[in-house]
Amino acid sequence: MSVVVSDPMRVMDLMKTAAAEIVLPRFRTLQDGEINEKDGGELVTIADIETEKWLTARLPDLLPGSTVVGEEAVFADESVFTRLVGDDPVWIIDPIDGTWNFANGRPTFAVMVSLVFKGEVVSGWIYEPVTGTTVMGSRGDGVIFDGEPVQLNSNKRETGIVGTAARHLFQRAEQRSDVIENVFRPNCAGHEYVLILSGERAFSAYTKLLPWDHVAGSFLVTEAGGYSSLLDGARYDFARPEGNLLTAESFEMWHKIHAIIDHEDA
Repeated sequence: MSVVVSDPMRVMDLMKTAAAEIVLPRFRTLQDGEINEKDGGELVTIADIETEKWLTARLPDLLPGSTVVGEEAVFADESVFTRLVGDDPVWIIDPIDGTWNFANGRPTFAVMVSLVFKGEVVSGWIYEPVTGTTVMGSRGDGVIFDGEPVQLNSNKRETGIVGTAARHLFQRAEQRSDVIENVFRPNCAGHEYVLILSGERAFSAYTKLLPWDHVAGSFLVTEAGGYSSLLDGARYDFARPEGNLLTAESFEMWHKIHAIIDHEDA
């Protein structure tokens, strides 16, 4: 079967509509009982749940035969995750990436969608409702950032390296201030991938690799000319999300940061 969305903008339009009708009306207006805590301490709000249901009901219409894996659906029923290893195209949905920010009235959060088929990413979309930032791309067609093509390899930086890193990777990066000017802890993966695509940050390194957090963003950076791989050199397998993922604005930058954070005696 053909795994192509004839008009990728239709996906972005659905994301914008969901944000306008469900997400933004609840931003800074959440009531008691509309914020809950999942296993591991992560938050989920009524906006996460309703946005995912809304998109799940509509995205398969854009590609007959496709199915959906959403963050909240997997939390409710872990067997949903196995769809990622099936033969059907799969939409991966993160209804609100950065839920803690959203629930606490902070504007840094995103709606993310990706389309995958038989282990390969076909397309990715990121929408930031507060700023209106849109990023989308399909394999072989490049990336469009707020309506304009973006190409990362055209800008090779030697100084002023700024990035994002989690846990022990943050500690290793922080020790090398001679190379890395500043490193931030993760706050919202979708936004941090947008920052790489905008040129504001050079890399991101994560230790928790759930597909709804990373498939769209790492794909878009790669499609725009950057590079993304596990630290051990293996490809990020979103159906078996293990390891540490480093994504950078270029192949050269990936190796520069890799040399700093991929060691055991830091």
